[in-house]
Amino acid sequence: MRLLRACMMIPAATAILLWFGASIAAAAATPSAGNITYVGTDANIYYCDAKCAQPRCITCKGAGAHVRRDDAVALAAWPAQLPGIPGEPGRPEESAPRSGSEYGWPTFSPDGKMLAYASETHKKDGASYAVWVYDIASQVSMQIFESRSERLIYLVWLGDGQHLSFLLGEPRGMSLMLAEKKESAPVRIVTTGLPLYFAWGMKPDTLALHLLALNSERTEQVALMSLTPTSQNIDKVLSSGRTPFKNPCWSPDGKHIAYVASYHAESNIVVADAQGKNPRSIVSLPVGENSMIWAPDSAHLAYSTAITAQNPVYHGIKLVDIADATSKWITKADVAAFFFSPDSQHVLYIGVPPEKPYYAWNVIDLKSGKEKALGNFLTTVDESTMYRYFDQLAVSHQIWSPDSTAFIFAGVRLLGDPNRALGVAPPPMAYVVPIDGSEPHQVASAVLGFFSPAAN
Repeated sequence: MRLLRACMMIPAATAILLWFGASIAAAAATPSAGNITYVGTDANIYYCDAKCAQPRCITCKGAGAHVRRDDAVALAAWPAQLPGIPGEPGRPEESAPRSGSEYGWPTFSPDGKMLAYASETHKKDGASYAVWVYDIASQVSMQIFESRSERLIYLVWLGDGQHLSFLLGEPRGMSLMLAEKKESAPVRIVTTGLPLYFAWGMKPDTLALHLLALNSERTEQVALMSLTPTSQNIDKVLSSGRTPFKNPCWSPDGKHIAYVASYHAESNIVVADAQGKNPRSIVSLPVGENSMIWAPDSAHLAYSTAITAQNPVYHGIKLVDIADATSKWITKADVAAFFFSPDSQHVLYIGVPPEKPYYAWNVIDLKSGKEKALGNFLTTVDESTMYRYFDQLAVSHQIWSPDSTAFIFAGVRLLGDPNRALGVAPPPMAYVVPIDGSEPHQVASAVLGFFSPAAN
């Protein structure tokens, strides 16, 4: 089957039985509010409301025109392997040139009225990679960027809804690009590095960076950059030297920037004001690789630490109050990723059950501290890549419904707990899962799915 590598592997008969039962149970569920975009198993991009009775294919050009490649991994320049996924590659294997196009990583504009997505097209004369913007109301797509050599890695809208930023994978590293939402408009190279993590401020002229520069010094640093129409400049270096985390992050209200800095071999989460002034260490971190995300109300950060970057299992989640720097455990379970609800009242996390060949969805009510299990699942390659970089994608791709009552994921639902990773699983589906524990709503065959940020 074409999607053999898209799912974790369990005994075939068990997987089909568990999946079939879950699919029937999901059919009558009541969906949440909000709109959805998903990448189908045919590598096309679809749009619908949460009921998804009549999904709209926004990239289909004809029956059978687009075939998903076995080795397609849209974020190929980033390692994607998560524990418990046997044989999953960090990069696609080399293969003979193929014809056709595949599409991936759709992301809603801040107002939910447009979608941006990436394409990869293979012809006899080679491959091309492009960025597209789709107007949901007019149902028109326009191409705003194309490359014949650099693979697209990541797309994010800027807060003004008029600009898009994306990473290009190059032989020596990555380039951060900035483009207007206009056809044939100039595309700007902002900076290069490897690794290169970034976060745009509330205005499109401010940028926070964590990168290892490709110059002769090869210095790793966290810095603030400002942009004018003709130049970009580093205004302030927030931290220099080894910093064991991925992306700096702005508070949703735009008043603060959070990052990790190392002082005398000890790593700390530091919160400064929007200009990088008045830095304050609020958490001393254990040894390891760290990830953090802001609560939408800007009052708290959730953070966790993995012992090594090569085995990205985070050991519990802590919540820190920005005002008084007090922190507390909200779970001590091993997790692969975690996500705040839009109302800041819940944290959804992906559990990594020990010695099990699957993941588990769990949600924590932050007011009561109570935790609820929402089911076991097998992930797809695309989804596992998103989980690996969840803190970066938290600002660009939303899995929570805008009313905070449900979330979306693509994979294979399990109604049991298999102990072995053998055989093949059935094709993955997208599900909208209510956090109250009621039955999930089955959306469509898909490898990746997201909610709109606004219930338009």
